[in-house]
Amino acid sequence: MTDSPAQPTSTKSPMRTAIIVLLAVVVLAGGAFVAYKLTNKRDTGEAFQTVARKVEKAAASGDQATVNSFTTAQGKNELAAVKGELDGLVAGPCGPAPFVKDNTKQCIFTRPGGQLSLFLTTPKGKWLVSSAKLGPAAVTPIAPPTPPTS
Repeated sequence: MTDSPAQPTSTKSPMRTAIIVLLAVVVLAGGAFVAYKLTNKRDTGEAFQTVARKVEKAAASGDQATVNSFTTAQGKNELAAVKGELDGLVAGPCGPAPFVKDNTKQCIFTRPGGQLSLFLTTPKGKWLVSSAKLGPAAVTPIAPPTPPTS
């Protein structure tokens, strides 16, 4: 009878294999969690610029139903206070509200001599006008007169 060649013995232990599998599962789960966090954005409905334009047009035309559906209680009260003073406004810039830490946006509507600032937040998962301020337009500073030369 002939001797068969010796079979090579495995140097890998079952414990090492279990550790490698466990590490792979942890890495995959961590990657899935990071991907979820990066892509999970709350649906805030329409863009805040669109909501601001709808509210401004509705307030100017007296469409109270639209104003009610896109404003908070405070926003509705502030828009009611300026009712009848919103004619001739033109949509201006929209962006993050200055000096505010939360996710508040500001849209400005202007006309000669005045401007309406609408502040929007997402208290119920969609953009709502939470504040409306009507005031004078920003005034361009005038350079001081130059002193006379002698």
